[in-house]
Amino acid sequence: MSRLTAEDLVARAEISDTLHAYSRGVDRCDIDLLADLFTEDATFDYGHGNVTAGRERLRGLFEAATGRYTATSHHVSTVSFLQVGDGTAQTIAYVYAFHDNADQGLHLHVWGCYEDELVDEGDRWRIRARKVRVAGTKTTDSEQIPERFQRYDRAGR
Repeated sequence: MSRLTAEDLVARAEISDTLHAYSRGVDRCDIDLLADLFTEDATFDYGHGNVTAGRERLRGLFEAATGRYTATSHHVSTVSFLQVGDGTAQTIAYVYAFHDNADQGLHLHVWGCYEDELVDEGDRWRIRARKVRVAGTKTTDSEQIPERFQRYDRAGR
């Protein structure tokens, strides 16, 4: 493996910022942030032919997905940079996501990975294509949060 340049390290940090911003956007129901993380022609692939294409359609997907939960907590880790150069990148990032559906009294736990293609659009790295691949899920009964804790704001939800 060749040594990384300062430019390579900056690109990797900026790409990681994009991947982590997605978690923050979902957890805070920040639809504007989420939409801005994707290119105009981006694709979001949940598998089995379930693909959403285009930033405006992704906005609708994010509004629907974030609106069904009382709280979520997404954790992105172990980012592998498969390719970075010439303004493009390919990554695999592992994810654990917690979802609280208070209406149904359930917690949904999901773990897997994001397989992403990103492009440097000058002002930020954006996701051009995302594949969500799941290793497992578990549903558990919801529990009340102890009074000493306060939930973070989810854009008024």
